[in-house]
Amino acid sequence: MSNLFKRIDTVFVPTRNIEQALDWYVTVLGGSPGWRSEKGEYQSVTFSDTSITLFLTNDENEYLPRHCAFNFYVPGAEAAYDHLVSHGVKVEEISEYGAKYFAFYDRDGNRSEVCEY
Repeated sequence: MSNLFKRIDTVFVPTRNIEQALDWYVTVLGGSPGWRSEKGEYQSVTFSDTSITLFLTNDENEYLPRHCAFNFYVPGAEAAYDHLVSHGVKVEEISEYGAKYFAFYDRDGNRSEVCEY
């Protein structure tokens, strides 16, 4: 293992509205607001030791292709599924293939996944 490259620092997630996206990631997923750029076009959201960085864009190309860039580990896929559904989040069915997992979508249509193993 390299002593130079320690970990993934952040994953960039496009949004059309920083404030609404921040509220969604804090309220629905339980993240904590972090660093925000001076002009407000970037906003980090922290989850334990990892963060995502929301970035403001109106460019539709930033949203394509809609593939999962990262997933969230959870100790219980069903509980996470029920939690997201209770917040009106669009979710896909829970699948199992060595691990339980499912996809969900944030308010901008960005696809993420939940994984229990």
